[in-house]
Amino acid sequence: MATQPLIKIKDGKKYFYRFSAIQRAQHITIASSVIVLALTGMPLKFPDAPWAPSLYALFGGIKMAPIIHKTAGTILFLLFVFHLFYIARSIYTDLVVPLRRKNQLSAVAVLKGILTHPIMPSFRDVRDFAAYLKYLLFLSDKPPEGAKFTWKEKFDYWAPFWGIVVMVGSGFIMWHKELVTRYVSGEIINFALIAHSDEALLATLFLFIWHFYNVHFSTSVFPMGTVFITGYLPEHLMVEEHYDYYRQVMKEAGLEDEILPPPGSRREPVAAEMPAAAPSAASRESLVGGEEA
Repeated sequence: MATQPLIKIKDGKKYFYRFSAIQRAQHITIASSVIVLALTGMPLKFPDAPWAPSLYALFGGIKMAPIIHKTAGTILFLLFVFHLFYIARSIYTDLVVPLRRKNQLSAVAVLKGILTHPIMPSFRDVRDFAAYLKYLLFLSDKPPEGAKFTWKEKFDYWAPFWGIVVMVGSGFIMWHKELVTRYVSGEIINFALIAHSDEALLATLFLFIWHFYNVHFSTSVFPMGTVFITGYLPEHLMVEEHYDYYRQVMKEAGLEDEILPPPGSRREPVAAEMPAAAPSAASRESLVGGEEA
């Protein structure tokens, strides 16, 4: 399978590889389905709001809006199942196969590999969160120097796991009331309605406030972040959000002399302190241990 360079140079600017094509496709699918679910579901939660009738009518009213809502929910469920298979395949190809080749395959080794994967929560996330709070409260003049995936991104990634289970489970119960109530008490319909409605509101607020601000509306990326389209993050955002990982990738590329100072630092870049010959075009465009597309 083709690999992508971890550092790409375009118009003299560096861009750093973050997400593969299949990961970006999954992100666009979940974003689209959740937005449609919110737009077709919120009018039912707030039917007396002045905007509710017009918004519901935009999706075809009582005849079409429920069909669109259920279709988007089904797509979300299928994507969730696909992502579980994607995770299993990634564990096998990126962890099990290399361990087998090294003759080191064991349940403990696989579990250790999973728990130490960059996307897994760790104690570092707690430290970085505390450092971030200190920075926001002016108790420190330096923000945390982020890893490959920051605590914000891990929260963004893991939150939908329980959210989708609640939404899909409760949605299925309300969609198939007659089938479900053959086996359990009808009270579960009320529980499902409450869970579905409240979790939907929480997900909508999270998406349109927390997530959209962090990836699109903050001063660093406004008016829109493009990494979900291109898969590459500009150098200034790598420095601001993933400085530890940025420094690691730059060193692996042989670009130590071009490493920018950490966020919050006032010192000049290393290149200004110690002039050095520019790396060759081959090294600048190298795969640097490129990742699969």
